[in-house]
Amino acid sequence: MVGNKTHDQQQRIIEKKVDTTNADPDFDPRPDLKASDRREDRKEKQDKDQGR
Repeated sequence: MVGNKTHDQQQRIIEKKVDTTNADPDFDPRPDLKASDRREDRKEKQDKDQGR
């Protein structure tokens, strides 16, 4: 699970609020962010199914 700070950092990078000019040309945080969102969705569903 990705922490809130990491998620916020990834969002800032995607929204171009962070300078990534030194990053590799292939750098794209979107797949990691989407995977994180999917994990969070699964966790919320499990918690809901277990009555938490």
